[in-house]
Amino acid sequence: MKRGVVMLWFLIIISAVILLVILGLLWAFKTAFVRNDIRIMDIDSGPLAEYRAAFEAGFNYIDSIKSERIYTKSFDNLRLAASYYNNDSDTTILLFHGYRSDGRFDFACVVKYYIELGLNVLVVDQRASGESEGKIISFGIKERHDVLTWVEYVNNNYAPKNVFLSGVSMGASTVMMAANLDLPKNVRGIIADCGFTAATDIIKKVARQSFKINATPIIPVLNVACKIFGKFSLCEIDTIKALSESDIPIFFIHGKCDDFVPCEMSEISYNAARAEKYICLVDNADHGISFLVDADNIQNQISDFVKIHSL
Repeated sequence: MKRGVVMLWFLIIISAVILLVILGLLWAFKTAFVRNDIRIMDIDSGPLAEYRAAFEAGFNYIDSIKSERIYTKSFDNLRLAASYYNNDSDTTILLFHGYRSDGRFDFACVVKYYIELGLNVLVVDQRASGESEGKIISFGIKERHDVLTWVEYVNNNYAPKNVFLSGVSMGASTVMMAANLDLPKNVRGIIADCGFTAATDIIKKVARQSFKINATPIIPVLNVACKIFGKFSLCEIDTIKALSESDIPIFFIHGKCDDFVPCEMSEISYNAARAEKYICLVDNADHGISFLVDADNIQNQISDFVKIHSL
């Protein structure tokens, strides 16, 4: 009898532990991957607060100029949305925003610059963000295929001679991960601002920094959840693999004081890239604000990059 009671309690404890692990993984999956339209950054606090006036001016500019709202279908049949700013140019730049953000916010301070540079601009709502459909954010893994979808849409509908891809944070990782896809030949270059190297790398970094958790042991189990609920693997692509297999020129930008995506990640991606490559590391710049901290230098380097690689 006593032995039976001990065994029963053992099974109860084991079951409780398993249940807690499952609930913990489901919480982690929902926290990291499930759509949530609340932005993780704002202009009222943190490093962006200093640049509130620049953001508000950017919002006003974007809202004041003519744009076309356009839609297409993803490879997995999601309705994707974007805003197209026609500048009667033979060169178009596609902008991909970061994690839990939107294009209007992330590119508020750069759309005017690209318009004045003489480019057409496509500001994308990434899947599971803005007006685009989708419930799962995959840290660039599925989003990279949307890059190809949007390039094909732009080519089919506007036929630019030159296409450039640009992204910030997860958007930068997205365009880098797309680099080894069968992109059209008129994709002339990539501009990657503070992108992470791999989904697993940024998950481990954030878990360690924000939750004091070593996520390495749970990544394989979390990956099972991603395969079941998100239909993707955390390990199927990273920037190192993609850039080592791509011949598209790339310009890296990263703030040296980035506390969210370490500057070293751009350096690792830079070293992995086999194509013509450039890098600008900005002193005193936190996550995603290099363009604001060192505007003249960044703008000059982007302008040179676009001119050199356009036909």
